[in-house]
Amino acid sequence: MERTWTRDYFAEDDGEMVPSTSHAAAFLSDTKDRGPPAQSQIWRSGEKVPFGQTHYLRAFEKPPQVHTQALRDFEKHLNDLKKENFSLKLRIYFLEERMQEKYEASREDVYKRNIELKVEVESLKRELQGKKQHLDQTWADVENLNSHNEAELRRQFAERQQETEHVYELLENKIQLLQEESRLAKNEAARMAALVEAEKECNLELSEKLKEVVKEREGVPGEQVQPDPYAAALAQRDERIEELSQSLASQEKLVEQLSQEKQQLLHLLEEPTSMEVQRCLERG
Repeated sequence: MERTWTRDYFAEDDGEMVPSTSHAAAFLSDTKDRGPPAQSQIWRSGEKVPFGQTHYLRAFEKPPQVHTQALRDFEKHLNDLKKENFSLKLRIYFLEERMQEKYEASREDVYKRNIELKVEVESLKRELQGKKQHLDQTWADVENLNSHNEAELRRQFAERQQETEHVYELLENKIQLLQEESRLAKNEAARMAALVEAEKECNLELSEKLKEVVKEREGVPGEQVQPDPYAAALAQRDERIEELSQSLASQEKLVEQLSQEKQQLLHLLEEPTSMEVQRCLERG
């Protein structure tokens, strides 16, 4: 009976039992479940065996060596995967910690800078409105004065116009500065998000490989494989990436709002210029 069982996994070559290549995997799995055959145990215990069984036992002793070597290679490969997986998790942890520190510091600075720029924009709007009123009053004075004072009045108007242009340049610079800071923050957040996404994909790939190796070793069905214990950590990273995307969306909304305010201020600045051209044409 034992002889028939061994022939399922071994073929005879010139009277010697040689492991069959097509049944090597089945033999390893079956040997794990059923244990080594009784003849091998008797041979290793040192008991005397008839000479007729010596050749059979020598041939049968080869598969355990192959099985042991395969297990050693298997364990080595499994340990390498575990080490690589652990190193990758450490990299993701430190990268996430670094990204969180940079993100919080950058967000706080951007929000603080936005508040300061909003205050400056409101101040410049008030200043611009006051200068516009002063310019209108100057034009009213020009219409009431004698033509002999026209040169002096033109000089005063030119000064007011220069002041208005200066205010416009300041406002334009502030808006450009805000847009540049927003662009840099968006690029940095996108770069860090891409790094986290790449590390997450690599971690998932190694986790799947580790599951496959453990599954092949234990021989359990796929539905009984334990879930990845680090899936929750990966989900938290996804949530942080989503929060970063929402922050970028709010930042873009703020830039759009400031751009609209810029257009409004440009419209206010264009009104005195058009009035000046019209009045010069009337005087000409």
